[in-house]
Amino acid sequence: MICCKYGELVAHDRLGDVCLSLREMQNAKKYYQKALAIAIEIGDREGEGSAYGNLGSVFSSLSEYQKAKEYHEKALAIAIEIGNRRLEGRKYRDLGVQFYSLCEYKTAKELQEKALAIAIEIGDREGEKSAYGDLGSVFHSRGEYQKAKEYLEKALAIAIETGDRKGEGSAYGNLGSVFSSLGEYQKAKEYHEKALAIAIEIGHREDEAVGVSIAIGSRELEARATASLAGVCNSVNDFQKAKKLCEKALTISRECGYRDLEARVYFILGNTYHFLGKCGEAEDCVEKACIISSQIGDKMMEFESLINIIQFKLTHSEVAEAKHYLIHCIEKYEQVRTFLEGNSEFKMSLLEVHGTFPYQLLTRLLCETEKFQDALYLEELGRARVLAELMADKYSVESHISANPHSWVGIEKIVKRESNSVFLYISYGERQVFLWVLKASGDTCFRKSDEVELNTLDAEQVCDVEGIFKKSAVWFGVLPTANCEDRSLDDNVTISPRGNSRTNLRGEQTKDTERIHHLCYEWIVAPVADLLTEPEIIIVPDRFSYRVPFAALRDEPAGKYLSERYRLRIVPSLTCLQHIQECPADYHSQTDALVVGDPTVGEVHYNGRHLHITPLFCANKEARMVGELLGVEPLLGGRATKQVVLQAISSVSLIHLAAHGNAERGEIALSPQSAANSIPQEKDYLLTMSDIQGIQVRAKLVVLSCCHSGRGLVKKEGVVGIARAFLASGARSVLVASWALEDKATANLMKHFYKHLVRGESASESLHQAVQWLRSDGFPEPSQWAPFVLMGDNVTFDFMKKE
Repeated sequence: MICCKYGELVAHDRLGDVCLSLREMQNAKKYYQKALAIAIEIGDREGEGSAYGNLGSVFSSLSEYQKAKEYHEKALAIAIEIGNRRLEGRKYRDLGVQFYSLCEYKTAKELQEKALAIAIEIGDREGEKSAYGDLGSVFHSRGEYQKAKEYLEKALAIAIETGDRKGEGSAYGNLGSVFSSLGEYQKAKEYHEKALAIAIEIGHREDEAVGVSIAIGSRELEARATASLAGVCNSVNDFQKAKKLCEKALTISRECGYRDLEARVYFILGNTYHFLGKCGEAEDCVEKACIISSQIGDKMMEFESLINIIQFKLTHSEVAEAKHYLIHCIEKYEQVRTFLEGNSEFKMSLLEVHGTFPYQLLTRLLCETEKFQDALYLEELGRARVLAELMADKYSVESHISANPHSWVGIEKIVKRESNSVFLYISYGERQVFLWVLKASGDTCFRKSDEVELNTLDAEQVCDVEGIFKKSAVWFGVLPTANCEDRSLDDNVTISPRGNSRTNLRGEQTKDTERIHHLCYEWIVAPVADLLTEPEIIIVPDRFSYRVPFAALRDEPAGKYLSERYRLRIVPSLTCLQHIQECPADYHSQTDALVVGDPTVGEVHYNGRHLHITPLFCANKEARMVGELLGVEPLLGGRATKQVVLQAISSVSLIHLAAHGNAERGEIALSPQSAANSIPQEKDYLLTMSDIQGIQVRAKLVVLSCCHSGRGLVKKEGVVGIARAFLASGARSVLVASWALEDKATANLMKHFYKHLVRGESASESLHQAVQWLRSDGFPEPSQWAPFVLMGDNVTFDFMKKE
């Protein structure tokens, strides 16, 4: 009886496979459900697991990802139970694909990494190729294009090695999409054409072999390659070809029921019609993409479709409808963020890839209708979100961020606590800067700069406000090597050849810098100058306005610098400052300091190559001086190991780091533990953002005297780099340098900063006094005194206090 039933199970399973290959999904589902029922009846756990997996594939093909996820979870549980490692690895992969489709990227990545580990362990080259390909797609979606490229190239190599033409075509297509995201459209076109050629070749072979419709794999590959090629044609302005390709991809996706692909093709075709000036057809296509993606639960496609609809509505001056879609778009964006709970890296990538466009646009519309307070709430909603959430978690305080701007009313309370300061909140568009001035009295004033005439700018190099902000400090930090110890691990830091003098760097560059600084003053300070009556300005910058050297701005060439008239401080967002203000009173340490200088690094593995990191004599001298002023013994040379620093870092009230650093990657080089006969790996000596966020920093102040340590990788989320990591890990404030400055200037600034700090003056006042001294005593140029910026709270110390 069991034997007969088993034969029936196999028959139903095979019939399901045939129906699946023919895209007869309802029939496939019916046969697999019968197979599942028989497997349960006869106690065949392996057959039961297989049926669950097959049903998961059916629901995935129907774009019912939540149901697919549930079935694949059951299949995985059975694979683990019966101890089939190969099957377990493949089920991790299948489940990872469903989480990816649901935009749950963190879980998708973890599952694919498990699948990859098992595949490598048991020598499953097919599983290894698939996991590399799926991980490549995850990294592509989060905006890490180089990492995506690396994984996809590994998948391609295995596919070629094993003769897997379908896998080869898929890898070519995915790599084409990565190149498209990188703006390398010719390369993208070549890769998509290779993918399409392979899909057509496989399709012809299958036609000849079985005499039926092209099977699922090659048909899907052909449709996706065609759609991707259409997207590239849009990018290179070949709109007629893009239209034909879209129509072909649309036919295949409808015939075979690829709902996710149908939505994507409608989205691409909408862009094509838009470029062809056919606005009605464009809007119709993107609305179809939006409806389908909503039906199948593809939140990112729905979000992107909503953004395009908004832009179409504004093109036709349909402001009320655009506003309606903007609110819906923000709600959808917030839903996507909830899937990334607990993973700040993915949230940062989401902001970088998809931007804060809906927040900024709705802010502009609210400003135009004079709803300035609502506009400010909404602007705050899009600012430094990830950092604020990390800080709230670290301090165990409630996060007040809500998708509804009317539900968050904490701004007045935050500002009131800074009684001797005025807040300057900056936002900008392509041609205008928007400013809010907030005072402890409760007064809030909104103003904006005059609209910038683009032809008044340097049209050859700059085309908008953001371009000017990016250039505002471009010539600062370009110094002769004789005058500036290179503390950077970044290959891209610009240091002029030895022997060049500062004079060689002046002339036209200086004039250009002064002109740009004057524009920055006119846009940021001049509109609100009469409102800045307090002694300290707390600046909340927006995106690339972080690069503006606020301390060096002045209204005219002979006028006073902003830093002469005010103390200056930066906060990433009002919410970040609120979390610092509301942290428990006993959270931060009140005593002890950690001073690190000139760690002995030597020859190490770094960023895929061998590197010899030379000693930093000036950093050594600086650390000794700071240690003497604070009354502590500095960690120098070989004593400044990663292990020792990590142990000390969570118990002191002040941290001073004078070492090599890479702002782009957010790393500081420390001394490795002595390793016999082996060159230290990165994990042995690099203090990373991940290391810092993994511990509890209880310092009131962290001073980063590392070349370019304050700039980080400037993403739309704000300054991210080491400074952000220290704030996220619990530091109350961070003093950072935005560019390299002369060794003599650094030493003098540090000496005077710490002298004032030790006397009990606040960090903001101490920096203010140190800069004043430099400016009046032999260092008159802004590049010599303006780079150091205080981020976060304005802390004070009592160095006489003992435990």
